[in-house]
Amino acid sequence: MDSNKIKTIILASFVCFTLNSLHSQTFTKYWVKFKNKNGSPYSISNPSAFLSAKSIARRTNQGIAVDLTDIPVNQTYINQVNATGAQVLQRSKWMNAAVVNVSSPSQLSAINSLTCVLSTSPVAKLYKTTPDEPIKPVANSLKTSSSAAAYNYGPSFTQVNQIGADCMHNKGYRGQNILIAMIDAGFYEVNINPVFDSLRNEGRLMGTRDFVQGNSSVYEDNLHGANCLSLMAGNTPGQLIGTAPKASYWLLRSEDAATEKIIEENYWVVAAEFADSVGADMTTTSLGYTTFDISSQDHVYSDLDGKTSVASIAATMAARKGIFVLNAAGNEGNGSWNYIGVPADADSICAVGSVNGSGVHSGFSSVGPTADGRIKPDLSSMGEGSYVCNPGFSFGSGNGTSYATPILAGAVACLMQANPTKTNMQILQALKSSASKSTNPDNDYGWGIPNMCAADAFLNPVSVNELEKITDFNLYPNPAQHFINFSLNQKPESVQIKDVLGKEIEVSFTEGQSNQYKIQFNNLPKGVYFISIKTTDGLINTKFIKE
Repeated sequence: MDSNKIKTIILASFVCFTLNSLHSQTFTKYWVKFKNKNGSPYSISNPSAFLSAKSIARRTNQGIAVDLTDIPVNQTYINQVNATGAQVLQRSKWMNAAVVNVSSPSQLSAINSLTCVLSTSPVAKLYKTTPDEPIKPVANSLKTSSSAAAYNYGPSFTQVNQIGADCMHNKGYRGQNILIAMIDAGFYEVNINPVFDSLRNEGRLMGTRDFVQGNSSVYEDNLHGANCLSLMAGNTPGQLIGTAPKASYWLLRSEDAATEKIIEENYWVVAAEFADSVGADMTTTSLGYTTFDISSQDHVYSDLDGKTSVASIAATMAARKGIFVLNAAGNEGNGSWNYIGVPADADSICAVGSVNGSGVHSGFSSVGPTADGRIKPDLSSMGEGSYVCNPGFSFGSGNGTSYATPILAGAVACLMQANPTKTNMQILQALKSSASKSTNPDNDYGWGIPNMCAADAFLNPVSVNELEKITDFNLYPNPAQHFINFSLNQKPESVQIKDVLGKEIEVSFTEGQSNQYKIQFNNLPKGVYFISIKTTDGLINTKFIKE
Protein backbone atom coordinates (compact mmCIF):
# COMPACT_ATOMS: atom_id res chain seq x y z
CA MET A 1 0.00 0.00 0.00
CA ASP A 2 1.30 3.47 -0.90
CA SER A 3 3.09 4.98 2.07
CA ASN A 4 1.21 8.27 1.79
CA LYS A 5 -2.07 6.39 2.03
CA ILE A 6 -1.49 4.48 5.27
CA LYS A 7 -1.13 5.71 8.79
CA THR A 8 -1.34 4.52 12.32
CA ILE A 9 -3.11 6.70 14.83
CA ILE A 10 -3.99 6.70 18.46
CA LEU A 11 -6.37 8.77 20.53
CA ALA A 12 -4.87 9.46 23.94
CA SER A 13 -6.08 12.21 26.23
CA PHE A 14 -6.90 15.17 24.02
CA VAL A 15 -5.15 18.48 24.59
CA CYS A 16 -7.73 21.23 24.80
CA PHE A 17 -7.38 24.00 22.26
CA THR A 18 -8.00 27.57 23.28
CA LEU A 19 -10.82 29.39 21.57
CA ASN A 20 -8.25 31.56 19.78
CA SER A 21 -6.75 28.50 18.10
CA LEU A 22 -10.14 27.72 16.61
CA HIS A 23 -10.08 30.96 14.63
CA SER A 24 -7.33 29.55 12.40
CA GLN A 25 -9.31 26.44 11.53
CA THR A 26 -12.27 26.58 9.18
CA PHE A 27 -13.77 23.33 10.49
CA THR A 28 -12.70 21.53 13.65
CA LYS A 29 -14.15 18.22 14.73
CA TYR A 30 -14.75 17.59 18.41
CA TRP A 31 -15.52 14.54 20.51
CA VAL A 32 -18.48 15.63 22.63
CA LYS A 33 -19.30 13.48 25.64
CA PHE A 34 -22.72 13.54 27.29
CA LYS A 35 -23.47 13.23 31.00
CA ASN A 36 -26.15 10.55 30.89
CA LYS A 37 -28.87 8.84 28.88
CA ASN A 38 -31.77 10.19 30.89
CA GLY A 39 -35.09 10.47 29.12
CA SER A 40 -34.22 7.95 26.41
CA PRO A 41 -37.19 6.36 24.64
CA TYR A 42 -35.26 3.07 24.63
CA SER A 43 -35.11 0.49 27.37
CA ILE A 44 -32.83 -2.48 28.05
CA SER A 45 -36.01 -4.50 28.55
CA ASN A 46 -36.80 -4.06 24.84
CA PRO A 47 -33.44 -4.53 23.07
CA SER A 48 -35.02 -5.40 19.72
CA ALA A 49 -35.68 -1.66 19.28
CA PHE A 50 -31.95 -0.97 18.88
CA LEU A 51 -30.19 -4.34 18.37
CA SER A 52 -30.68 -6.95 15.66
CA ALA A 53 -32.02 -10.40 16.52
CA LYS A 54 -28.58 -11.83 15.76
CA SER A 55 -26.91 -9.39 18.14
CA ILE A 56 -29.35 -10.27 20.90
CA ALA A 57 -28.85 -13.99 20.21
CA ARG A 58 -25.08 -13.62 20.55
CA ARG A 59 -25.51 -12.08 23.98
CA THR A 60 -28.08 -14.68 25.02
CA ASN A 61 -25.93 -17.60 23.89
CA GLN A 62 -22.99 -16.31 25.90
CA GLY A 63 -24.93 -15.24 28.96
CA ILE A 64 -24.28 -11.53 28.37
CA ALA A 65 -26.89 -9.04 29.53
CA VAL A 66 -27.96 -5.98 27.58
CA ASP A 67 -26.94 -2.93 29.61
CA LEU A 68 -27.04 0.86 29.58
CA THR A 69 -24.09 1.12 27.18
CA ASP A 70 -26.26 -0.53 24.50
CA ILE A 71 -28.85 2.27 24.68
CA PRO A 72 -28.42 4.80 21.81
CA VAL A 73 -27.34 8.37 22.51
CA ASN A 74 -30.31 10.49 23.50
CA GLN A 75 -31.67 12.12 20.33
CA THR A 76 -32.73 15.16 22.35
CA TYR A 77 -29.06 15.80 23.19
CA ILE A 78 -28.11 15.43 19.53
CA ASN A 79 -30.80 17.97 18.60
CA GLN A 80 -29.46 20.43 21.17
CA VAL A 81 -25.94 20.19 19.75
CA ASN A 82 -27.20 20.64 16.19
CA ALA A 83 -29.20 23.68 17.34
CA THR A 84 -25.93 25.50 18.10
CA GLY A 85 -25.13 25.48 14.37
CA ALA A 86 -22.59 22.68 14.76
CA GLN A 87 -23.11 19.41 12.89
CA VAL A 88 -23.23 15.99 14.52
CA LEU A 89 -21.41 13.58 12.16
CA GLN A 90 -21.42 10.33 14.12
CA ARG A 91 -22.53 9.16 17.53
CA SER A 92 -21.25 6.51 19.94
CA LYS A 93 -23.65 4.79 22.30
CA TRP A 94 -20.92 2.87 24.15
CA MET A 95 -19.04 6.08 24.95
CA ASN A 96 -22.22 8.21 25.10
CA ALA A 97 -20.55 10.69 22.79
CA ALA A 98 -20.67 12.21 19.32
CA VAL A 99 -18.29 13.43 16.65
CA VAL A 100 -19.24 17.04 15.98
CA ASN A 101 -18.08 19.48 13.29
CA VAL A 102 -17.60 22.92 14.87
CA SER A 103 -17.03 25.94 12.61
CA SER A 104 -16.71 28.81 15.09
CA PRO A 105 -15.64 29.54 18.69
CA SER A 106 -19.18 30.60 19.52
CA GLN A 107 -20.52 27.19 18.52
CA LEU A 108 -18.02 25.46 20.76
CA SER A 109 -18.89 27.77 23.64
CA ALA A 110 -22.59 27.06 23.12
CA ILE A 111 -21.99 23.30 23.13
CA ASN A 112 -19.99 23.51 26.37
CA SER A 113 -22.81 25.46 28.00
CA LEU A 114 -25.38 22.71 27.33
CA THR A 115 -26.43 20.98 30.56
CA CYS A 116 -26.31 17.59 28.84
CA VAL A 117 -22.65 17.94 27.82
CA LEU A 118 -19.92 16.50 30.03
CA SER A 119 -16.86 17.54 28.02
CA THR A 120 -15.52 18.45 24.58
CA SER A 121 -12.16 17.40 23.13
CA PRO A 122 -10.66 18.49 19.81
CA VAL A 123 -9.43 16.15 17.10
CA ALA A 124 -5.76 16.64 16.14
CA LYS A 125 -3.56 15.61 13.24
CA LEU A 126 -1.55 12.45 13.38
CA TYR A 127 1.92 11.25 12.58
CA LYS A 128 2.28 8.62 9.88
CA THR A 129 4.14 5.48 10.83
CA THR A 130 5.38 2.40 9.04
CA PRO A 131 2.85 1.03 6.51
CA ASP A 132 2.53 -2.43 5.08
CA GLU A 133 5.00 -3.06 2.30
CA PRO A 134 3.67 -2.88 -1.28
CA ILE A 135 2.45 -6.12 -2.76
CA LYS A 136 4.96 -7.60 -5.20
CA PRO A 137 4.20 -9.99 -8.07
CA VAL A 138 5.60 -13.46 -7.41
CA ALA A 139 6.13 -16.57 -9.48
CA ASN A 140 3.83 -19.45 -8.68
CA SER A 141 6.59 -21.27 -6.79
CA LEU A 142 5.19 -21.45 -3.28
CA LYS A 143 4.22 -24.76 -1.75
CA THR A 144 0.81 -25.79 -3.02
CA SER A 145 -1.88 -28.12 -1.77
CA SER A 146 -2.44 -31.70 -2.81
CA SER A 147 -5.36 -32.78 -4.97
CA ALA A 148 -6.87 -34.57 -1.95
CA ALA A 149 -7.57 -31.28 -0.18
CA ALA A 150 -11.00 -29.64 -0.03
CA TYR A 151 -9.67 -26.76 -2.12
CA ASN A 152 -6.89 -26.22 -4.62
CA TYR A 153 -5.14 -23.50 -2.65
CA GLY A 154 -2.36 -22.85 -5.14
CA PRO A 155 0.30 -20.49 -3.77
CA SER A 156 -1.93 -19.57 -0.81
CA PHE A 157 -1.49 -23.04 0.69
CA THR A 158 1.34 -22.12 3.06
CA GLN A 159 -0.55 -19.36 4.87
CA VAL A 160 -3.68 -21.51 5.13
CA ASN A 161 -1.91 -24.70 6.18
CA GLN A 162 0.35 -23.06 8.76
CA ILE A 163 -2.60 -22.42 11.10
CA GLY A 164 -4.62 -25.51 10.19
CA ALA A 165 -7.35 -23.69 8.29
CA ASP A 166 -7.20 -26.36 5.58
CA CYS A 167 -7.77 -28.99 8.27
CA MET A 168 -11.03 -27.24 9.22
CA HIS A 169 -11.99 -26.85 5.55
CA ASN A 170 -11.53 -30.59 5.07
CA LYS A 171 -13.93 -31.19 7.95
CA GLY A 172 -16.54 -29.03 6.20
CA TYR A 173 -16.00 -25.85 8.21
CA ARG A 174 -15.40 -22.94 5.87
CA GLY A 175 -17.00 -20.15 7.92
CA GLN A 176 -20.62 -20.84 6.97
CA ASN A 177 -23.10 -18.69 8.92
CA ILE A 178 -20.34 -16.74 10.70
CA LEU A 179 -20.69 -12.98 10.27
CA ILE A 180 -17.40 -11.07 10.07
CA ALA A 181 -17.25 -7.28 10.21
CA MET A 182 -14.10 -5.96 8.57
CA ILE A 183 -13.06 -2.44 9.58
CA ASP A 184 -10.54 -0.80 7.25
CA ALA A 185 -9.65 2.15 5.00
CA GLY A 186 -11.65 1.11 1.93
CA PHE A 187 -12.52 -1.84 -0.25
CA TYR A 188 -11.59 -0.77 -3.75
CA GLU A 189 -13.35 -2.76 -6.52
CA VAL A 190 -14.57 -5.54 -4.22
CA ASN A 191 -17.82 -5.21 -6.14
CA ILE A 192 -16.18 -6.29 -9.42
CA ASN A 193 -13.01 -8.23 -8.53
CA PRO A 194 -13.47 -11.86 -9.70
CA VAL A 195 -11.71 -13.19 -6.60
CA PHE A 196 -14.90 -12.23 -4.72
CA ASP A 197 -17.37 -13.69 -7.25
CA SER A 198 -18.66 -16.38 -4.91
CA LEU A 199 -18.97 -13.88 -2.04
CA ARG A 200 -21.22 -11.68 -4.15
CA ASN A 201 -23.11 -14.38 -6.05
CA GLU A 202 -24.00 -16.34 -2.92
CA GLY A 203 -25.38 -13.28 -1.13
CA ARG A 204 -22.79 -13.33 1.65
CA LEU A 205 -21.73 -9.71 1.23
CA MET A 206 -24.23 -8.39 3.76
CA GLY A 207 -23.60 -4.69 3.34
CA THR A 208 -21.23 -1.74 3.50
CA ARG A 209 -20.90 1.44 5.52
CA ASP A 210 -18.56 4.43 5.19
CA PHE A 211 -18.31 6.18 8.55
CA VAL A 212 -15.85 8.72 7.16
CA GLN A 213 -18.20 10.09 4.50
CA GLY A 214 -21.43 9.10 6.22
CA ASN A 215 -22.72 6.89 3.42
CA SER A 216 -22.55 3.28 2.22
CA SER A 217 -20.09 3.65 -0.66
CA VAL A 218 -16.74 1.91 -0.02
CA TYR A 219 -15.75 0.45 -3.39
CA GLU A 220 -14.05 3.59 -4.71
CA ASP A 221 -11.92 4.08 -1.60
CA ASN A 222 -8.55 2.72 -0.57
CA LEU A 223 -7.47 -0.77 -1.71
CA HIS A 224 -6.07 -1.89 1.67
CA GLY A 225 -9.31 -3.47 2.87
CA ALA A 226 -9.76 -5.26 -0.45
CA ASN A 227 -6.29 -6.81 -0.14
CA CYS A 228 -7.03 -7.96 3.39
CA LEU A 229 -10.49 -9.26 2.49
CA SER A 230 -9.00 -11.49 -0.21
CA LEU A 231 -7.10 -13.37 2.49
CA MET A 232 -10.38 -14.42 4.10
CA ALA A 233 -13.06 -14.35 1.42
CA GLY A 234 -11.05 -14.89 -1.77
CA ASN A 235 -12.02 -17.96 -3.78
CA THR A 236 -10.00 -18.51 -6.94
CA PRO A 237 -8.99 -22.19 -7.11
CA GLY A 238 -5.35 -22.74 -7.99
CA GLN A 239 -4.44 -19.19 -6.94
CA LEU A 240 -5.92 -17.96 -3.69
CA ILE A 241 -8.40 -19.54 -1.29
CA GLY A 242 -9.15 -17.45 1.77
CA THR A 243 -9.31 -18.90 5.25
CA ALA A 244 -13.08 -18.30 5.52
CA PRO A 245 -14.33 -18.63 1.93
CA LYS A 246 -17.94 -19.30 2.99
CA ALA A 247 -18.36 -16.73 5.76
CA SER A 248 -20.58 -13.64 5.48
CA TYR A 249 -19.14 -10.14 5.62
CA TRP A 250 -19.91 -6.52 6.44
CA LEU A 251 -17.38 -4.05 5.01
CA LEU A 252 -16.96 -0.98 7.21
CA ARG A 253 -14.77 2.01 6.38
CA SER A 254 -13.44 3.93 9.39
CA GLU A 255 -10.14 5.22 8.02
CA ASP A 256 -9.59 8.22 5.75
CA ALA A 257 -6.26 7.20 4.21
CA ALA A 258 -5.86 10.52 2.36
CA THR A 259 -5.99 12.75 5.47
CA GLU A 260 -3.98 13.30 8.62
CA LYS A 261 -6.84 13.63 11.08
CA ILE A 262 -7.09 11.43 14.13
CA ILE A 263 -10.85 11.31 13.88
CA GLU A 264 -10.56 7.86 12.31
CA GLU A 265 -10.24 6.36 15.78
CA ASN A 266 -13.62 7.77 16.72
CA TYR A 267 -14.99 6.37 13.50
CA TRP A 268 -13.52 2.99 14.46
CA VAL A 269 -15.53 3.09 17.69
CA VAL A 270 -18.71 3.82 15.76
CA ALA A 271 -17.93 1.06 13.26
CA ALA A 272 -17.41 -1.46 16.06
CA GLU A 273 -20.73 -0.47 17.57
CA PHE A 274 -22.41 -0.91 14.21
CA ALA A 275 -20.84 -4.34 13.87
CA ASP A 276 -22.26 -5.29 17.24
CA SER A 277 -25.73 -3.99 16.40
CA VAL A 278 -26.00 -6.05 13.20
CA GLY A 279 -24.91 -9.18 15.05
CA ALA A 280 -21.31 -9.66 13.91
CA ASP A 281 -19.64 -12.68 15.47
CA MET A 282 -16.20 -11.21 14.80
CA THR A 283 -14.46 -7.98 13.91
CA THR A 284 -11.06 -7.85 12.22
CA THR A 285 -9.06 -4.67 11.80
CA SER A 286 -5.75 -4.16 10.05
CA LEU A 287 -5.25 -0.63 11.37
CA GLY A 288 -3.33 0.67 14.34
CA TYR A 289 -2.95 3.98 16.15
CA THR A 290 0.21 5.40 17.69
CA THR A 291 1.60 8.98 17.77
CA PHE A 292 0.66 12.51 16.69
CA ASP A 293 2.52 15.08 14.63
CA ILE A 294 2.11 17.64 17.41
CA SER A 295 4.82 16.57 19.86
CA SER A 296 2.84 17.58 22.94
CA GLN A 297 0.15 15.11 21.90
CA ASP A 298 2.44 12.16 21.18
CA HIS A 299 1.24 8.91 22.61
CA VAL A 300 3.65 7.46 25.15
CA TYR A 301 4.31 3.85 26.09
CA SER A 302 2.68 4.23 29.49
CA ASP A 303 -0.64 4.83 27.72
CA LEU A 304 -0.62 1.29 26.24
CA ASP A 305 -2.68 -0.06 29.11
CA GLY A 306 -5.87 -0.88 27.20
CA LYS A 307 -7.73 1.80 29.14
CA THR A 308 -6.46 5.11 27.76
CA SER A 309 -7.34 5.09 24.08
CA VAL A 310 -10.99 5.36 23.19
CA ALA A 311 -10.50 2.68 20.52
CA SER A 312 -8.94 0.29 23.03
CA ILE A 313 -11.77 0.88 25.47
CA ALA A 314 -14.26 0.18 22.68
CA ALA A 315 -12.39 -2.94 21.55
CA THR A 316 -12.58 -4.35 25.07
CA MET A 317 -16.28 -3.48 25.22
CA ALA A 318 -16.88 -5.29 21.94
CA ALA A 319 -15.19 -8.39 23.35
CA ARG A 320 -17.25 -8.14 26.53
CA LYS A 321 -20.36 -8.13 24.35
CA GLY A 322 -19.37 -11.52 22.92
CA ILE A 323 -17.58 -10.45 19.73
CA PHE A 324 -14.27 -12.12 18.86
CA VAL A 325 -12.09 -9.07 18.18
CA LEU A 326 -8.85 -9.27 16.18
CA ASN A 327 -6.47 -6.39 15.52
CA ALA A 328 -3.11 -6.15 13.80
CA ALA A 329 -0.20 -5.71 16.22
CA GLY A 330 1.49 -3.19 13.91
CA ASN A 331 4.62 -2.95 11.74
CA GLU A 332 6.89 -1.01 14.08
CA GLY A 333 9.14 -3.87 15.22
CA ASN A 334 12.13 -2.41 13.38
CA GLY A 335 11.21 1.20 14.01
CA SER A 336 11.76 3.67 16.81
CA TRP A 337 8.32 2.97 18.26
CA ASN A 338 8.82 -0.83 18.33
CA TYR A 339 5.69 -1.59 20.35
CA ILE A 340 2.17 -2.54 19.37
CA GLY A 341 -0.36 0.20 18.69
CA VAL A 342 -3.94 0.52 19.81
CA PRO A 343 -6.42 -1.04 19.96
CA ALA A 344 -4.03 -4.02 19.92
CA ASP A 345 -3.31 -3.20 23.59
CA ALA A 346 -6.92 -3.86 24.57
CA ASP A 347 -7.82 -6.56 27.03
CA SER A 348 -9.77 -9.64 25.91
CA ILE A 349 -8.99 -9.20 22.21
CA CYS A 350 -6.60 -11.06 19.91
CA ALA A 351 -3.68 -8.91 18.78
CA VAL A 352 -1.98 -10.60 15.82
CA GLY A 353 1.74 -10.61 15.11
CA SER A 354 3.51 -11.78 11.98
CA VAL A 355 5.71 -14.77 11.14
CA ASN A 356 7.09 -15.99 7.84
CA GLY A 357 6.18 -19.21 6.07
CA SER A 358 8.63 -21.14 8.27
CA GLY A 359 7.06 -19.83 11.44
CA VAL A 360 9.85 -17.37 12.31
CA HIS A 361 8.94 -14.02 13.85
CA SER A 362 8.99 -11.15 11.33
CA GLY A 363 11.36 -8.37 12.30
CA PHE A 364 8.84 -5.68 11.36
CA SER A 365 6.11 -7.14 13.58
CA SER A 366 5.41 -4.92 16.60
CA VAL A 367 6.02 -6.37 20.03
CA GLY A 368 4.80 -6.12 23.60
CA PRO A 369 4.36 -6.04 26.46
CA THR A 370 1.58 -3.60 27.23
CA ALA A 371 2.32 -0.85 29.72
CA ASP A 372 0.56 -2.83 32.44
CA GLY A 373 2.68 -5.91 31.76
CA ARG A 374 0.41 -8.09 29.61
CA ILE A 375 1.93 -10.22 26.85
CA LYS A 376 1.27 -8.96 23.34
CA PRO A 377 0.72 -9.97 20.61
CA ASP A 378 -1.65 -12.78 21.55
CA LEU A 379 -1.10 -15.02 18.53
CA SER A 380 0.88 -14.98 15.29
CA SER A 381 0.22 -16.00 11.71
CA MET A 382 1.83 -15.54 8.31
CA GLY A 383 2.17 -11.85 7.48
CA GLU A 384 5.50 -12.11 5.70
CA GLY A 385 5.24 -13.20 2.08
CA SER A 386 1.44 -13.45 2.30
CA TYR A 387 -0.20 -14.31 -1.02
CA VAL A 388 -2.74 -11.57 -1.73
CA CYS A 389 -5.13 -10.52 -4.49
CA ASN A 390 -5.02 -6.92 -5.69
CA PRO A 391 -7.83 -4.99 -7.33
CA GLY A 392 -7.58 -5.74 -11.03
CA PHE A 393 -7.43 -9.47 -10.23
CA SER A 394 -3.64 -9.58 -9.95
CA PHE A 395 -1.83 -11.65 -7.35
CA GLY A 396 1.38 -11.09 -5.43
CA SER A 397 3.10 -11.26 -2.07
CA GLY A 398 3.11 -8.63 0.63
CA ASN A 399 4.32 -8.12 4.17
CA GLY A 400 2.51 -6.73 7.18
CA THR A 401 0.57 -7.67 10.27
CA SER A 402 -2.32 -6.29 8.20
CA TYR A 403 -2.19 -9.58 6.29
CA ALA A 404 -1.47 -11.84 9.25
CA THR A 405 -4.66 -10.61 10.93
CA PRO A 406 -7.31 -11.53 8.30
CA ILE A 407 -5.55 -14.83 7.58
CA LEU A 408 -6.01 -15.75 11.23
CA ALA A 409 -9.46 -14.17 11.46
CA GLY A 410 -10.89 -16.37 8.72
CA ALA A 411 -9.45 -19.49 10.35
CA VAL A 412 -10.97 -18.49 13.69
CA ALA A 413 -14.34 -18.13 11.94
CA CYS A 414 -14.11 -21.79 10.93
CA LEU A 415 -13.30 -22.76 14.51
CA MET A 416 -16.25 -20.74 15.78
CA GLN A 417 -18.52 -22.42 13.25
CA ALA A 418 -17.41 -25.82 14.56
CA ASN A 419 -18.07 -24.75 18.16
CA PRO A 420 -21.27 -22.68 18.17
CA THR A 421 -21.90 -23.11 21.91
CA LYS A 422 -18.50 -21.78 22.96
CA THR A 423 -17.99 -18.17 24.00
CA ASN A 424 -15.52 -15.86 22.34
CA MET A 425 -13.29 -16.10 25.42
CA GLN A 426 -13.38 -19.90 25.35
CA ILE A 427 -12.35 -19.81 21.69
CA LEU A 428 -9.47 -17.42 22.43
CA GLN A 429 -8.31 -19.49 25.39
CA ALA A 430 -8.37 -22.69 23.33
CA LEU A 431 -6.28 -21.04 20.62
CA LYS A 432 -3.71 -19.87 23.16
CA SER A 433 -3.65 -23.14 25.08
CA SER A 434 -2.98 -25.20 21.95
CA ALA A 435 -0.65 -22.79 20.12
CA SER A 436 3.04 -23.42 19.43
CA LYS A 437 4.32 -21.43 22.42
CA SER A 438 1.49 -22.14 24.82
CA THR A 439 3.85 -23.14 27.62
CA ASN A 440 6.30 -20.28 27.13
CA PRO A 441 4.59 -17.26 25.54
CA ASP A 442 6.66 -14.17 24.83
CA ASN A 443 6.29 -10.66 23.45
CA ASP A 444 7.40 -11.55 19.91
CA TYR A 445 5.06 -14.45 19.14
CA GLY A 446 2.55 -14.18 21.96
CA TRP A 447 1.24 -17.69 22.59
CA GLY A 448 2.58 -18.59 19.18
CA ILE A 449 1.16 -19.97 15.96
CA PRO A 450 -2.25 -21.56 16.52
CA ASN A 451 -3.68 -24.60 14.79
CA MET A 452 -7.42 -24.69 14.32
CA CYS A 453 -7.85 -28.46 14.51
CA ALA A 454 -5.70 -28.59 17.64
CA ALA A 455 -7.84 -25.86 19.20
CA ASP A 456 -10.96 -27.74 18.12
CA ALA A 457 -9.67 -30.87 19.87
CA PHE A 458 -8.88 -28.79 22.94
CA LEU A 459 -12.47 -27.53 23.00
CA ASN A 460 -13.95 -31.00 22.51
CA PRO A 461 -12.07 -33.59 24.57
CA VAL A 462 -13.86 -36.91 24.92
CA SER A 463 -14.70 -37.46 28.54
CA VAL A 464 -13.82 -40.95 29.71
CA ASN A 465 -17.01 -40.95 31.74
CA GLU A 466 -19.01 -40.68 28.52
CA LEU A 467 -17.62 -44.01 27.31
CA GLU A 468 -19.49 -46.43 29.57
CA LYS A 469 -17.41 -49.49 28.68
CA ILE A 470 -14.08 -47.74 29.16
CA THR A 471 -13.12 -47.70 32.82
CA ASP A 472 -10.05 -47.15 34.94
CA PHE A 473 -8.39 -44.82 32.43
CA ASN A 474 -5.55 -42.81 33.90
CA LEU A 475 -2.76 -40.83 32.21
CA TYR A 476 0.38 -40.11 34.23
CA PRO A 477 2.70 -38.35 34.90
CA ASN A 478 1.31 -35.14 33.46
CA PRO A 479 3.34 -32.98 32.90
CA ALA A 480 5.83 -35.54 31.61
CA GLN A 481 9.53 -35.46 30.74
CA HIS A 482 10.68 -38.61 28.94
CA PHE A 483 7.65 -40.90 28.94
CA ILE A 484 3.99 -41.09 29.86
CA ASN A 485 1.93 -44.02 31.16
CA PHE A 486 -1.72 -44.83 30.92
CA SER A 487 -3.94 -47.54 32.34
CA LEU A 488 -6.94 -48.94 30.48
CA ASN A 489 -9.23 -51.92 31.00
CA GLN A 490 -8.75 -53.10 27.42
CA LYS A 491 -5.99 -53.20 24.89
CA PRO A 492 -6.03 -50.13 22.64
CA GLU A 493 -6.32 -50.62 18.89
CA SER A 494 -4.03 -47.66 18.21
CA VAL A 495 -2.31 -44.78 19.96
CA GLN A 496 -1.57 -41.53 18.14
CA ILE A 497 0.15 -38.37 19.38
CA LYS A 498 0.10 -35.04 17.54
CA ASP A 499 1.62 -31.65 18.23
CA VAL A 500 -0.36 -28.42 18.22
CA LEU A 501 0.17 -28.04 14.47
CA GLY A 502 -1.44 -31.41 13.82
CA LYS A 503 1.82 -33.19 12.98
CA GLU A 504 1.95 -36.82 14.11
CA ILE A 505 4.79 -37.60 16.51
CA GLU A 506 6.70 -40.88 16.31
CA VAL A 507 6.79 -42.59 19.71
CA SER A 508 7.58 -45.96 21.19
CA PHE A 509 4.52 -47.72 22.64
CA THR A 510 4.87 -50.77 24.91
CA GLU A 511 2.44 -52.89 26.89
CA GLY A 512 3.16 -53.73 30.50
CA GLN A 513 1.36 -55.78 33.12
CA SER A 514 -2.16 -55.29 34.50
CA ASN A 515 -3.42 -53.13 31.66
CA GLN A 516 -0.55 -50.66 32.00
CA TYR A 517 0.92 -49.03 28.89
CA LYS A 518 3.97 -46.84 28.37
CA ILE A 519 4.71 -44.27 25.67
CA GLN A 520 8.36 -43.34 25.33
CA PHE A 521 9.35 -40.15 23.49
CA ASN A 522 12.86 -38.98 22.83
CA ASN A 523 13.99 -35.44 21.99
CA LEU A 524 10.41 -34.17 22.15
CA PRO A 525 10.30 -30.36 22.43
CA LYS A 526 8.50 -28.78 25.36
CA GLY A 527 4.85 -28.00 24.72
CA VAL A 528 1.29 -29.26 24.62
CA TYR A 529 0.54 -32.54 22.84
CA PHE A 530 -2.66 -34.37 22.02
CA ILE A 531 -3.07 -38.12 22.48
CA SER A 532 -5.79 -40.16 20.77
CA ILE A 533 -6.39 -43.73 21.98
CA LYS A 534 -8.69 -45.85 19.84
CA THR A 535 -10.51 -48.78 21.43
CA THR A 536 -13.29 -51.11 20.34
CA ASP A 537 -15.71 -49.04 22.43
CA GLY A 538 -14.74 -45.56 21.37
CA LEU A 539 -12.05 -42.92 21.12
CA ILE A 540 -10.30 -41.23 24.02
CA ASN A 541 -8.88 -37.79 23.21
CA THR A 542 -6.87 -35.98 25.83
CA LYS A 543 -3.70 -33.93 26.13
CA PHE A 544 -0.49 -33.78 28.12
CA ILE A 545 2.33 -31.33 28.65
CA LYS A 546 5.96 -32.13 27.90
CA GLU A 547 8.25 -30.31 30.32
